[in-house]
Amino acid sequence: MINAADYGQALFNLAREQGVEEQMAQELSAVGDILAAKPGYIRLVTSPALPEEQRLNLLEEAFTTIMPLHLNFLKLLCKKHALGRYAACVRAYMALYDDARQILRATALTAVPMSKRQQEALTEKLHVLTGKTVMLRNVVDPGVMGGVLLRFGGVELDGSIRARLEALRRNLASAIV
Repeated sequence: MINAADYGQALFNLAREQGVEEQMAQELSAVGDILAAKPGYIRLVTSPALPEEQRLNLLEEAFTTIMPLHLNFLKLLCKKHALGRYAACVRAYMALYDDARQILRATALTAVPMSKRQQEALTEKLHVLTGKTVMLRNVVDPGVMGGVLLRFGGVELDGSIRARLEALRRNLASAIV
């Protein structure tokens, strides 16, 4: 099994040398979406029933518009029987890409959609806190009940009503009566 972090870093380094990091990031995202939507395709091109040459040809036929560097990366993963690790390689690449560009991707889980003004205010607060360009995504989750559960850079800040109620429950349970 391959180490996706190493492969993602190697791809990032090659893309950087060629000055195509941004184009590669866009392609990785697009191909990742395609592969996620078609899990049967990954099974097909990783099937030991097909000769390797035929599996590589299937990749070439399916991805005619991507950069040669990207196609060669897909072929390498196919040869290593690791095409199923593509998404993990993409995550590793994107983490390096974001770090190099000072981008912070954050997710705000809320019970109802955030207004544009709320998203802008939260984005600005995160920018001031981190000094990075913030890419905020709002995900609606009725289980949050209210407030915001914020995830970014391996950090989770829970300002949700559910978390507050749970803290209150713990405090009441530990109170001496």
